[in-house]
Amino acid sequence: MPIVSISLTPELLSKLERIIRERGYSSRSEAIREAIRDYLSDYELNRFKKGKVTATITVISQHERHDVDERLMRLRHEHNEIISGDMHVHLGKTYCLEIFITEGEAEEVLNFIGRIRALRGVQQVKYTMVPITV
Repeated sequence: MPIVSISLTPELLSKLERIIRERGYSSRSEAIREAIRDYLSDYELNRFKKGKVTATITVISQHERHDVDERLMRLRHEHNEIISGDMHVHLGKTYCLEIFITEGEAEEVLNFIGRIRALRGVQQVKYTMVPITV
């Protein structure tokens, strides 16, 4: 297998090590391979979604990174035609939680999600997508 090097924050590495112990992975590589397989599976499933959908998108970022809030709001305005609403909540003093409610073509919603994931400073992005039948 080819060797791929990645950089992780100390916090992310600590969480990874905890998961490795709890789930009994034989190595970091095995845990990361499983995470990548899950990510790719999710990606592949979503590539084939067509039609009108509604989605809730949950975004977690570090509170101290105010630039993330600004970039999220710029993206929100760029995709205004699919966003029904959004909410910003502080999770303690460390994190911000942004929830977007969307409605539109699956491809447009997935594009919006992909652009959020590409933002530096975003910790996690999770979403639930439901088809809208007319």
